[in-house]
Amino acid sequence: MRLRGDNLTWREIDGDLVILDLRSSTYLTANASATLLMKQLIEERSAGELVHSLVTAFGIRQQQAEHDVQAFLDDLEGSDLLETA
Repeated sequence: MRLRGDNLTWREIDGDLVILDLRSSTYLTANASATLLMKQLIEERSAGELVHSLVTAFGIRQQQAEHDVQAFLDDLEGSDLLETA
């Protein structure tokens, strides 16, 4: 999976992202962990790769990272921001 390539733009401000979905005219914000994941999703990534990124970057437990990644991906899917292969 990866971020949708069209009508989506963002700016990083003090470590957080402000995202504009031009398709739905919606602004979103992302905290530090979501910013890390969004940057990873510029290219094709698996959920396992995203989990590993959170564990490595923030030193959290694998189980917590799996939960956080799934919730994040669910939010992105719900907002129609993901492309799946």
